[in-house]
Amino acid sequence: MHRRSFLASMLSATAALAVTRTAVAQPTPAGAIPTPIYLAMATKGGLFLENTARDAFAKTANPRVKKFSRAEVTEQVNLANKIDAVTGGAPPAAAGGPPGPGGVVGGLVAAPFAVAGGVVGATAGAVGGALGVPQGGGGMTSDEQKAQIMAQLSGMQPGPQYDAMFVNASLQGHQEALAIHGSYAQSGEDPALRRIARGALPLINLHISQLSQMQRAMGGPQG
Repeated sequence: MHRRSFLASMLSATAALAVTRTAVAQPTPAGAIPTPIYLAMATKGGLFLENTARDAFAKTANPRVKKFSRAEVTEQVNLANKIDAVTGGAPPAAAGGPPGPGGVVGGLVAAPFAVAGGVVGATAGAVGGALGVPQGGGGMTSDEQKAQIMAQLSGMQPGPQYDAMFVNASLQGHQEALAIHGSYAQSGEDPALRRIARGALPLINLHISQLSQMQRAMGGPQG
């Protein structure tokens, strides 16, 4: 099952609480993100990063943004493949070629945003706050924020203003991803997913560093 439909079935099915054998056998540690909520947040956040990067790859003339956006799509597809392998879903198509056209952005994410509802957004906010992700300027905490940014980017013309907004949005998305995967890597109940979350952190941190450098070069925040 492709991750874009996996999110909907995972949240609606009664059996979603038993995502893996280990999740059934072990209670959720106090303060940890439950596995279904982690998967929902990771899927939604990954789609946001992937599809904004697809849009940027199709539009930008900035070589650094072009290179970064292609790498970002590859990162998110590879991460989704690893998660699908653990949860039993068939891996989506490999990211061997360049990202697809930016026109896919709106349609691919609309349903996952709607399905997850307020509980996932609220949990993401709690995770971000607990791990020190800045609120109102750092990691995003709601589906509405993601949807608004997606719509803005999709509707913008290419140019320096677009590039700056993409870099800022991707930086916020990576800060949120760091909080989500970092929290599950520390205390998630499923060992296989915990390893995946832990393995995602170095590349997330690298991309935060790269995005921060691009943001500074574009005249953005210096902190």
